[in-house]
Amino acid sequence: MPMQLPTDTSHLQLETRQYELFNRPLGQGVPRRTIGIGVAVCAVWFALMLLVGVSLASRFGPTLYVVPPFVIIFLGTRTGEDGRMNLLLWYDALLARLPSRRRVIRNPLLVLGNYRPTPIRITVTTELHPRRPSEALVPLLGRRWRPRKAKR
Repeated sequence: MPMQLPTDTSHLQLETRQYELFNRPLGQGVPRRTIGIGVAVCAVWFALMLLVGVSLASRFGPTLYVVPPFVIIFLGTRTGEDGRMNLLLWYDALLARLPSRRRVIRNPLLVLGNYRPTPIRITVTTELHPRRPSEALVPLLGRRWRPRKAKR
């Protein structure tokens, strides 16, 4: 009997490629995901450089505008050992270092500085009134629910 292989196709790397840009050939093509990431990284980087005030005409201007986005795109779009892009690994590492969005439930009885919270004690008094004088006084939680008989 032949061995059954899993039907998982994770070994396939299906990707779309851009072979031509503005009627100019790109050789073997550039993955479209890389183009999209490149446009996003360059837009954010150029906006940051303009916001900081780095002039493109300064001595190191062209280098500061071109090299960092190229390095981020080149290193970020490479795949790691697990087959994911490095940008995703960097994003996961960033999320792991950020504080979580859940609020920490703290113990209200802990001493915080000079303030010492104390537990509140509440005394509850209840009165039980029967619906009919012949009924016994039974708390509501102890009663069993019985369907009423239909009146004819």
